[in-house]
Amino acid sequence: MPDTRPAESISKNSVPLAKTGTATIVSDLLIDLQQAAEDIVPRFLSKMPEAYFLNTDQTIRLSHIKAIIAAEAGGLSQTMTLRDEDGNHYTFISDTSYPGQLSEFVRRLPREKPLDSAKVYTATDSSLVLDVFDFGNHEPDDINNPDRISKVAHLCETILKDESQFSEDRLNGFLKTCSYDYLLRTPPAQICKQLRIVERISNQGNSFVQLKNHPKDSFTTISIGVNNVDRRLLFERMTLYLGHRAVDIQGAYLDSFDQGNGEIVSLLKFMIACTGKALQPYSGFWEQLETDLKRLIYLDETLLEFAAQMPVFNVLHAEILTALSHLIHQKLVRREPLIFSRERISRTLLRYNQIALELAELFVSRFKKQGDPEFEKKFEALAEYLCRDVDNQAERDILHTLLQAIKATLRTNLFEPDRFALVLRIDPDFLKGAGREESPFGVFYVYGRGFDGFHVRFRDISRGGVRIVRPLGQEQYALETERLYDEVYGLAHAQQLKNKDIPEGGSKGVILARPDANMERVGRYYADALLDLLVTPPQDEVPRVDYYGQDELLYLGPDENISNRLITWVVDRARQRGHPMPGAFMSSKPGAGINHKAYGVTSEGVTVFLEAALRARGIDPRQQTFTLKMAGGPDGDVAGNEIKILYREYGDNARILGIADGSGCIEDPEGLDSGELLRLVEAELPVSDFDPHSLGESGRLLTIDEPGGIQARNTLHNRLITDVFIPAGGRPRTVSSENWQNFMKEPSVPSSRIIVEGANLYITPEAREQLSRQGVMVIKDSSANKCGVICSSFEIVASMLLDESDFLKIKDQFVQQVLEKLRKLAALEARILLREQRHKPDATLPKLSVRLSHAINRATDAITHAIDTLKDSDHQLTRQLVRDHLPAVLSELVGKHIFERIPAAYLTRIIASGLASRIVYREGLDWFEQMSDEAIADSAIRYLRAEHTVQQLVGQIHQTAMPDKKQIADLLTEGGVAAFLRNTSD
Repeated sequence: MPDTRPAESISKNSVPLAKTGTATIVSDLLIDLQQAAEDIVPRFLSKMPEAYFLNTDQTIRLSHIKAIIAAEAGGLSQTMTLRDEDGNHYTFISDTSYPGQLSEFVRRLPREKPLDSAKVYTATDSSLVLDVFDFGNHEPDDINNPDRISKVAHLCETILKDESQFSEDRLNGFLKTCSYDYLLRTPPAQICKQLRIVERISNQGNSFVQLKNHPKDSFTTISIGVNNVDRRLLFERMTLYLGHRAVDIQGAYLDSFDQGNGEIVSLLKFMIACTGKALQPYSGFWEQLETDLKRLIYLDETLLEFAAQMPVFNVLHAEILTALSHLIHQKLVRREPLIFSRERISRTLLRYNQIALELAELFVSRFKKQGDPEFEKKFEALAEYLCRDVDNQAERDILHTLLQAIKATLRTNLFEPDRFALVLRIDPDFLKGAGREESPFGVFYVYGRGFDGFHVRFRDISRGGVRIVRPLGQEQYALETERLYDEVYGLAHAQQLKNKDIPEGGSKGVILARPDANMERVGRYYADALLDLLVTPPQDEVPRVDYYGQDELLYLGPDENISNRLITWVVDRARQRGHPMPGAFMSSKPGAGINHKAYGVTSEGVTVFLEAALRARGIDPRQQTFTLKMAGGPDGDVAGNEIKILYREYGDNARILGIADGSGCIEDPEGLDSGELLRLVEAELPVSDFDPHSLGESGRLLTIDEPGGIQARNTLHNRLITDVFIPAGGRPRTVSSENWQNFMKEPSVPSSRIIVEGANLYITPEAREQLSRQGVMVIKDSSANKCGVICSSFEIVASMLLDESDFLKIKDQFVQQVLEKLRKLAALEARILLREQRHKPDATLPKLSVRLSHAINRATDAITHAIDTLKDSDHQLTRQLVRDHLPAVLSELVGKHIFERIPAAYLTRIIASGLASRIVYREGLDWFEQMSDEAIADSAIRYLRAEHTVQQLVGQIHQTAMPDKKQIADLLTEGGVAAFLRNTSD
């Protein structure tokens, strides 16, 4: 409706803007802006801290001032967000400050770009707070820039005048890791402080937290330093935590220093307002803050979410409860996966949160200082309460099992000041159950950010690899969490069967990483947590509460997803932590070790068994063509090396018709092109990179991203008809009691007549038996792929005898002799298994393989316990067993020092395993089976003496002129010892 008022009654302020002249509008705006600017700019310049002007570019400062002036002139709120056009710079401006404010801002930042720097500035009168964030991967500074060179030279000169402990090289080395922006804005004194912190973190690898009060300036600083972490996550977690603890952050700085070796040290500094009483270095509140801040970046996200839901926010209690809940999940999930899921366990703890806190505190008291003398009383009281007051059976079982887990924990690193993860050494019987009937010797459980891990060993001195399992998505991850302990237990048990030829028993480590976890990081955290319990604490630390009471050593090796970089880090870390034999802690070292993938040690043994099986089936692979299919890609250790060895040994006689791996599958009924396969092996590429032009007319390549690709990949091992199937990769239980029939083309006609298990646990025991009954010759994993761990054992004993420089001098010769020993040991086992089956046609090869391992391992244990009872005259014989075990070049180089440098317990196991395996391989499975342990030990010692006598007779025969002396000597060597024992009382 039109305005009918007289023109003179309408205020000029109500005249439509469009009818006002441009000059008038501009003039009015300029007046308002000028008034605001004249009021704000002086206040801004006088009240903002000096650091703001040192650290902030002039262009960005102007954008801040413009925004504040515009808001003031328009009568708008001073709370606003500024963002540049490319999204690399964000500023939050606020006229208020309160605890938790900074964490709110951080959660609003974009997540798709890495955080480069973060700075928080508060005006001296608290009237204004600016939170400035810089994102993006910027180009590194040009270290040859003349201005930078001049600045570095000036800083060096200034610092070296006052800091005599710094050398010029040391100082220059640090300054090269700093950005030019950092060099321009950071005072020399601050550079020196941060240099010391960065060096400390780089050398020790742990987080650093420091509190300093500044009474004159009425604020406190908290400095935090961490190595190799996501800067955004670091800043977010620290601000969120401090906000939750009602700590008011007035200023913050985040700087990073690239060490040039892939390691980046991040330093975070908070200025804290001293409202009320300042933080005191020795106050209980600060001690809790310090402990939590040091651990915060290493904690899992789910743990922090759980802590936030508890009635009392306590990081330590939340960590204990989360770890124990994951541990008991491995026990309860076997009963009923749906009822005892991780989520159900967590909900139960939150529902009974007061009981949960009591359980956490009981765990703390069990391991704090000298332990809790009232532990048993508190344990019984809680157990009684749960039985009486928790009505739901499933929830009562959860809480009671968690209570049992506390008692089953024998040792922990809970109070280690610089730990990366939480590790529990638990009673091996705690997880005992169906399918886990044999209790291991030792079980470690490790819980950390983004992962859960177990280490299981079946003897005190044991060896086995560590693998990182990284599921592709949350659904697979959930499935893997339900079978984590079963996998590591099964692998360790298989390793125990496999390790019959070496001093070590069987062990295995499995780390289950979340799909988004960094595998390098979880591997480091897992290994370092184990070292917490293996390395004796420094004398100045409080003694660790220990219910196990014995020192122990673990020997690790690489398995799936363990990189050379990680192997090197683990060994260096063990040395840094004071491990008595750091080189022995991890095998397959790139330098002073035998890298399994580089030398194909596992595949060498697989090939020996393959040839023996082919010959048993009437195929001479060196004269006749044979076909095979494989699971595991050319980029893998076992599969890749097996491809190389097949073509090396058999040339075109080996026709590979198909390969499946994680990326897809390739198949060709005419045989895959050997040159293209070898190209993939050398380039460490999966089958998805196979050149389709190299396929025949009927060949095909399907990746998992293509329609039908996953189905084709998952069924290749069943579909293709070949002479041989070699599972050289893939997940455990791929062929099981539920699906083994799919391997059969029709009753009694398998898709492959021979299976040589290059991968562990690919086929379940039940499936092996069923396939064997259908005429498949199955060479079990503990036989077929045993050479990898034997190689690791030789590497470790070499590290006991030689330092790195001496080892490298003989490495080439040493490796060749190790490879010869591996092939010989594989041939010995293949021969006895096939011989035993000829004599016992109703026995399947997998069962014979298990019997063989049990026979040797039982004899090894019996002989180990009897070594101390040997006569003095026997020691020369046992010393020769040690020399026979070692590669010749090692014995020749070290000589008599062998018996000084190898630990006594390890020497005993060399003697026992060497003698046990020698007897069983030569005399058969029945030799020891009907004997008691005492009789085994006595028989083995008599056998050793008799063998010495027979060797003397063989030597005499060689000195005669008899025409058939070699044949006679060979027969005497092969069967003479048994004949001698039957005809003598000793």
